[in-house]
Amino acid sequence: MGEAIFSKSYAGDALSSWEIAHELSASVDGDALVVRDSIRYDWHLLRLYDPAFLYRKVRMRCVVKFLPTTTTSFYIHHYGGLDIAEIASDGTIVNRGVGTDLSANALADGAFEVDATFLSRHGSLSIGCSKNGGGVYAGTGLEQFALLSVLVETFDAYGELSRTPADERITLVDVGGQGGLQLKWMLRAEEITPVVFEPLASEAMAIRQTLSRIPGAQVVEKALANTSGPQKLFVTAGSFCSSLREPNFEILQHYPVGRVFEVVGTQQVECVRYDELFRAGVVPTPDVIKIDVQGFEYEVLLGFGHLLECCLAIELETHVVPIYRGQKLLGDIVDVLGDFGFALRQLTQVNHFDGDAVEFDALFTKRRDRIAALASPAKKKFEVIGEALGVPPYR
Repeated sequence: MGEAIFSKSYAGDALSSWEIAHELSASVDGDALVVRDSIRYDWHLLRLYDPAFLYRKVRMRCVVKFLPTTTTSFYIHHYGGLDIAEIASDGTIVNRGVGTDLSANALADGAFEVDATFLSRHGSLSIGCSKNGGGVYAGTGLEQFALLSVLVETFDAYGELSRTPADERITLVDVGGQGGLQLKWMLRAEEITPVVFEPLASEAMAIRQTLSRIPGAQVVEKALANTSGPQKLFVTAGSFCSSLREPNFEILQHYPVGRVFEVVGTQQVECVRYDELFRAGVVPTPDVIKIDVQGFEYEVLLGFGHLLECCLAIELETHVVPIYRGQKLLGDIVDVLGDFGFALRQLTQVNHFDGDAVEFDALFTKRRDRIAALASPAKKKFEVIGEALGVPPYR
């Protein structure tokens, strides 16, 4: 695997770095972390966070000793509902999960050394208890195992993240990428080429530090719009509400969430049409577009121009009430995308407004007739996109 990029051993007091993430309890006893499950039906996990784990090949070497009251297996979990490994109390491997290498070897003191290697698509590692092949269960509340040490090493994962040929990878254009990719795309890192737009320099830098580990990934430090040139960005108390449109307090004053829309400053940001960047050879043709730009979705879509003809799916946040001044609403977006062969497939209410139907996540794909006319490679991409987005296939 080559030389480790990151290497750290957790033993003794350092084991307390692993935080309780779900239904279990843990306490340091001597040099060990003693783990008890819960009678609640839930995950039973400890979790460690570090961006060093994201888009890397991870090797975990855990030394665990099962206790007399154990009724569970030792479990290594990947955020997003994926299993890495399950080891029964007698050392039997009962689930190899999505890892690439796994072993469990008995030690002289009755403990086991569990050695697991896997591709990490998240900035966290999780260990805990599982039962009957499942990570979600109702436990006994008794001591399950003592964690004696964990060695974590990370390695470059370029080979693993490159295994999908370039012409088969999904080009994901993420507009408004603060916080990084959505989990559903992180879990498919080896299948995508992400192009993320984030105009705030500090946010763009943070995204670039980890996204650059995916082959072909780009972070473009610009805002997308329907016209190129500088525009005023309204920076809000909650940074996720910042927008190229001014918050509309005639609406927002009626909701407690309105306080995070308070404008705390403005700054000039450089805007550009996506199709202009495409013609300049800076960005590729999009297969799927995700837009979260707080009331500016319509203008961003117009900036893609004719490239919307080639796009297969679009996911965006939209509104039926103008919480930003002058914004276009859901109906306007349905109309413009209909001209490019898109149909609205899913509409999910976002409950930020006291239960009122104000904000929605909208999912569009090309209509059935457009999909039927696609060449085989594009149809295959559409299948992968549909699986990631949770859209039922056309019958």
